[in-house]
Amino acid sequence: MEYIKVLLPSICVGLLFWYVIRTVVRADSIERKEMDKYYEELEAAEGAAEVAVDASVEPAEGGTPAGGSADSTNRRKGSHGGQDGQDPH
Repeated sequence: MEYIKVLLPSICVGLLFWYVIRTVVRADSIERKEMDKYYEELEAAEGAAEVAVDASVEPAEGGTPAGGSADSTNRRKGSHGGQDGQDPH
């Protein structure tokens, strides 16, 4: 009975530590799955919007889109560069 009194606090702290770590790891894996799902939906929506914009804009004489400047095609892609990490500035 003495061994149980001595080891019980350490066992309880160990179990508490295990539970907290398990919860953090599970939350992280769930968050990663949800972020992957979010980015897939975002890419699908951007792809659909880009196809719709490309279909409605016809190049005018000189190669720029009708009613816009050469800059307007770059704005659609975002002002912070592409996904490849290139800086547009």
